[in-house]
Amino acid sequence: MLSRARNISQSKLKPIFHESFLTKITSPYLQLHPTKALKAPTSSSSSSSFSSQPTNTAPPPLSSSLALTRDGNYDEATPKLTVCPGCGVLMQDTNPKHPGYFIRPSQNLNKVRKSHLVHVANESEFSNSLKKGGLVVFEAENETSEVKKHEKPVVCARCHALRHYGKVKDVTVENLLPDFDFDHTVGRKLMSASGARSVVLMVVDAADFDGSFPRKVAKMVSDTAEENERAWKEGKSGNVPRVVLVVTKIDLLPSSLSPTRFEHWVRQRAREDGISKITKLHFVSAVKNWGLKSLIDDVVDLAGKRGNVWAIGAQNAGKSTLLNAIAKSVDAGRGGDGEEKNIVSHLTEAPVPGTTLGIVRVEGVLPAQAKLFDTPGLLHPNQITTRLTREEQKLVNINKELKPRTYRIKVSL
Repeated sequence: MLSRARNISQSKLKPIFHESFLTKITSPYLQLHPTKALKAPTSSSSSSSFSSQPTNTAPPPLSSSLALTRDGNYDEATPKLTVCPGCGVLMQDTNPKHPGYFIRPSQNLNKVRKSHLVHVANESEFSNSLKKGGLVVFEAENETSEVKKHEKPVVCARCHALRHYGKVKDVTVENLLPDFDFDHTVGRKLMSASGARSVVLMVVDAADFDGSFPRKVAKMVSDTAEENERAWKEGKSGNVPRVVLVVTKIDLLPSSLSPTRFEHWVRQRAREDGISKITKLHFVSAVKNWGLKSLIDDVVDLAGKRGNVWAIGAQNAGKSTLLNAIAKSVDAGRGGDGEEKNIVSHLTEAPVPGTTLGIVRVEGVLPAQAKLFDTPGLLHPNQITTRLTREEQKLVNINKELKPRTYRIKVSL
């Protein structure tokens, strides 16, 4: 370039160096300052390399056909960031009248931690490093990564309303979703004779045992277990699902209730409702952390290194609350404090039925390659709470210990 410039007049030097400068501009500058990008001359060699638009654009929104599903992210092919971590619905940011709508968070620079800044009154006019001729450069990369670690995940507008206001603003949006096809998603994996080991966490409400017991699923799992066990004894491939019956909300039961009599009654009712064999039976309270440790130990042993654990139950049985409590207990056992910043499960909890809309894969709870899934609540034909309005459901919601009452009936003439 210099040898060429010596033989050319000064009037012709300007366009040559201008074109050379343009070809040497690096792409990171254009990505950080797309509006300040210099426009190249109208030549074919340089115009194709530069643009006033940023190179890293946001991913395209999900189409309506993909958004209207309840499959969630139980499949490995489904990207994790496209599913709401609170309810399992596929997220989109184009139509607020469709399920899964969310608002993209803005890049607020005020959220950056300022722990490295010192108050003016506590700092000398010239720091010691500057007096010595040194320059201190703050490493902002580690701070930014630490801030991202503490940030809460982005959830859909419906989960945000349930978490902060306890209600859904637009109930008609949920009607656009199809009914949850349990047989197509979870059922075919449980009935498969091959594949990973299956563990069924059958969650039942202690205060409404008959109304929250999933009879259809219990019969299907029992029939599959008997068939696959028969095939396994014959030397064929047979994946026998293990059933762990979890009775939640035992803190609502009267303290005068005998635990032995209650366990005997639960086993009898479970056999009558379709469970032929119960691998493990647990009585837990997610609110008071009763029985969680033993439940976690049994689930880890039954799942193994690559098993699939499915939390199944009726609507409002307490599946999401139970899994959040399990995640906090596991986090505390690994050295965390169990608070929001270290929790590995962000499932939405609400006192209304049907909070979970799709299958949610809960990360980090089980060791190795074992997976834990939260499933939408199943509709029970004999459950009266599903036929009530939102206001009526809040009135009949039980959140205190039940107290037995005795009435004396006098003999009348």
